[in-house]
Amino acid sequence: MFYDMHTLKLWRVSPPGEMLADKLEEMGLDAKELASRTGYTPKTINELLKAKCRVTPEMALNLEIATGISQSIWLNMQMMYDEFLSRKKIEESLKNQAKWPKFFPIAELNPRKWIDDFNKNNGVLPILKYFGISTPKAWKDYYFGNRLKVAFRISLAETEDPYAASVWMRRGEILADQIQMEKQNDKKVRSAIKKAMPQFVELAKADVERWETLRRKKALPKPKIGEDFIDEGMHKLQELGATLGIKVLYAQNFKSAPIHGMARWYKDIPVIQLHDRFKDRNAFWFTFFHELGHIVLHGKKDIFIKNVYYGNKNLQKDEEANMFAQKYMLAAGLEA
Repeated sequence: MFYDMHTLKLWRVSPPGEMLADKLEEMGLDAKELASRTGYTPKTINELLKAKCRVTPEMALNLEIATGISQSIWLNMQMMYDEFLSRKKIEESLKNQAKWPKFFPIAELNPRKWIDDFNKNNGVLPILKYFGISTPKAWKDYYFGNRLKVAFRISLAETEDPYAASVWMRRGEILADQIQMEKQNDKKVRSAIKKAMPQFVELAKADVERWETLRRKKALPKPKIGEDFIDEGMHKLQELGATLGIKVLYAQNFKSAPIHGMARWYKDIPVIQLHDRFKDRNAFWFTFFHELGHIVLHGKKDIFIKNVYYGNKNLQKDEEANMFAQKYMLAAGLEA
């Protein structure tokens, strides 16, 4: 028996037919007599007992009348069993994809805990849940085939390590979803950023000075492996960005995909994602100004990734962002 007949609390997932068999034994009935009481054929009742047919709402009500077990319990039991079967079917199909997770940077991912139950089901299902994509083929269509152009406008097929790059980019989406912010108007955001550029310049100047002081004192922070790192200057930058309708995010990159920054519009909000542990603070600010340049100078339709080659796309726009960054690095008295 897999449930308590008094509380009807399931001990494990089982088909409704198993509960029905126990109830018939308790009532001293057989399939033929139950059929006559419910108006179904003996064949239908036997198929139900052997889990070869499903309990419909109508059948559940008839079983309630005949057995005293409520319609909702029969339907809930069928629903849980259907869910169990569908999950089992998917997990079986994913066993053929056991090699797929090995393409991802497993050694670096494990300590970060970005993906829940990473080693479960050969890693396939946890990775799919992380991306919010149902199959490895769908992942390939999205990141290689560029099928979902509304959300993702480039292909990573030509990058050195598209698997690691996709994980880093998805991390940004997850972090962005954790920050509540109203959708932004492109023109208004650009205008607001231009007016706030002196604030960004002063923040950059003060942050690099603070960083240099820490360096001379040999007191630079040492982020732990797997730890999301945000120091004082990074936090202030995040706060200033938020006042202008920009999400500034930080995520450690991967050795095989050393992405320094990315700019994109995500769910109608401009997002700048940066690597969280630059050794050179000047490089950190140049990258930020570069990505900010893309937001100011270019449209909502493109995605820009720094330090990653993805074909000859956006070369001119990338150079324009470089010029933008150099201008404001010089304004802050920093080396570009």
